[in-house]
Amino acid sequence: MDMQLQVGLIGCGGISRHHLPNILSTPRMRLRATMDVVESAARERAEQAESDYFTTDLDRVLSDDGIDAVLICSTHDTHAELAVRCLEAGKPVFCEKPLAMTMEEARRVQEAVHRTGLPLMSGWWFKHSPVTKRLREVIERPRFALFTCRVPPGPYTSADPYGKGGLLDTAGYNLHWTWHVMRSQPVEVHAVGMDMQATSTCTITVRFENGGVGTSIFSDLGSGGILPKHYAEVHAGEVSAATLRFGNLVFEGTDEPGIEENRYHNGFDEEMAMFAELCIEGGASPMDAWEACIPTLIFEKAVESMSAGQPIAVNVEKEFYLPEGVLPPSLAEFGDA
Repeated sequence: MDMQLQVGLIGCGGISRHHLPNILSTPRMRLRATMDVVESAARERAEQAESDYFTTDLDRVLSDDGIDAVLICSTHDTHAELAVRCLEAGKPVFCEKPLAMTMEEARRVQEAVHRTGLPLMSGWWFKHSPVTKRLREVIERPRFALFTCRVPPGPYTSADPYGKGGLLDTAGYNLHWTWHVMRSQPVEVHAVGMDMQATSTCTITVRFENGGVGTSIFSDLGSGGILPKHYAEVHAGEVSAATLRFGNLVFEGTDEPGIEENRYHNGFDEEMAMFAELCIEGGASPMDAWEACIPTLIFEKAVESMSAGQPIAVNVEKEFYLPEGVLPPSLAEFGDA
């Protein structure tokens, strides 16, 4: 493989607009081709990146020997199918979140990664934020975590938990971040939605194996007040931490310094460089097909809990495709691998 990764972009809509500057600023990556079912969208991205060509034909991208890897930025409910097709075509994959909408899809992607032996990285980027990294350095054994996400109603939100801008698509960040910070496997999920239904606006409480508790609050009914879109707290007895939209990190109960000011997209902007290094140099994926599906697992149990009106038990080892019969390092070490 060339030292500069030649990539094909699949899906040229909204999220690709945010990835494009990072693709162009990554020395070890070049955008060779763009593909979208909407030709004008594919053309626009190709012109912006000075790509070799644009197309509406996925097979052209997958059969192009000049493309070393693909970036999947299509609509959220197409990710799993496209990831499997790309892997089977011999292409390493970066896939935007969520990687899978259901655990059935998750297992299919995981099996394809195992069978092909190709790299895959997905996009729950809050993990890579300096705020998250610093918090985990100082608080190694949290007892309680709270993560809130509020977005105003509009064309980019959905009351359907499975919809674009719905619970998994948007609040999946809450679920992955809470698991990553708590460093323990979920054993029970209890969720309550609006009007006693399975809705995007809901509270999800996760009980973890270590006895800790994490709560996700997501609302698509409005915003305002003193809190920004994202707010998180982590408690560990005498020590606690809080962050407003990942722009800062404040500790109480310790002399350890926090972070006075952080740019929100620190972590997201580094993803393309991470993926290029993964494909060229090898090593562990910064967000593999198992870790990336932790939000899918908790989400699926949350929808079941909202529908049943009662807590739902979780057994991580029984839910994932486990090629060796044990949790892979990314799960066993809670994203540290």
